Amino acid sequence: MTTLLGSKRWIAAIAAAGALVAVSGCSASDPGTGEPAASTSETATGAPTASGSPSAESTASATTPAPEPTSAASPSTAPTTAPADPAPSTTPSPEASTPAAAGPCTAAQLTGSVQDQPGGGAAGSVYRTLVLTNASDQGCTVAGYPGVSSVDGSGNQIGAPADRDGTASVPMLLAPGASAAATLRQANAQNYGADCGLTPATGLRVYPPGATDSLVLPQALPACSAASIVLMTISPLQAAS
Repeated sequence: MTTLLGSKRWIAAIAAAGALVAVSGCSASDPGTGEPAASTSETATGAPTASGSPSAESTASATTPAPEPTSAASPSTAPTTAPADPAPSTTPSPEASTPAAAGPCTAAQLTGSVQDQPGGGAAGSVYRTLVLTNASDQGCTVAGYPGVSSVDGSGNQIGAPADRDGTASVPMLLAPGASAAATLRQANAQNYGADCGLTPATGLRVYPPGATDSLVLPQALPACSAASIVLMTISPLQAAS
């Protein structure tokens, strides 16, 4: 009896050990494929890809943060204010405050006349006053002697021009409407006889000082065609009295 019980216990122990071995074999292999089952760590991290590595898309989405918007892409919310216009300057420019310097008077700006002086005759000569008036709307200057000569009806010069009397000249500004005057001494051409080459003159050609244009003032007097005979003497221009 005791031997029989001992045999049953031994058989039961062998059966239990076989069952334990069978259970361990089942849990260690995949029933469908016979391949080892995935470990618990692989199950937690996700199924492996065909290459045995985790999916690149899953890794990128899990580890790469989304880019933050930059400040340059965001419109500014600070209000903008247009700059105020600068206040106009009250200081006049040099061009506006300094008038242009007046230039020399030209014949085109002037009118003229020859006026007799009361009691102006002496020793075969007559003293007259040559007057030049600024007829323009701008001031101009005169400084020195005008050029004076006799001309015929065609405007051709007759004989020698007037000599200068040697008086010092003073520059002056001739405002619009103002006049300047010079003393003109004219000798009698008939006093020089046959050497004179007596020729009738119809006027006087006058060049303002420094000008290249001239004006002709009417005056009918005999003149000498001989260039060696000087019939006239002129003084510098000065303010007309």
